Amino acid sequence: MIRGILNTILWILAIISIGYAIYRSTSVKEVLIQGNREIIYGEPQHGLIFGLFFLAAGCIIGSVILVLHSRDIRITEREDLSKRTL
Repeated sequence: MIRGILNTILWILAIISIGYAIYRSTSVKEVLIQGNREIIYGEPQHGLIFGLFFLAAGCIIGSVILVLHSRDIRITEREDLSKRTL
């Protein structure tokens, strides 16, 4: 059950980070010109966008690893109680 919850959290985090990266990259860019200087607001921050996509890729890879991971359960044979001698 813990793996299922962690898998869900990883997918939600990946979707939120991709959504926020798209939101930040498509925001309106405002340019103010005052005298001889130019101020730009809303410029996409490429490092932030790259980091968010990198985080999303890590979450998706981690989720796939959780899904594909199989437990190695080894069953050991026990002696029957009737075979034991007291």
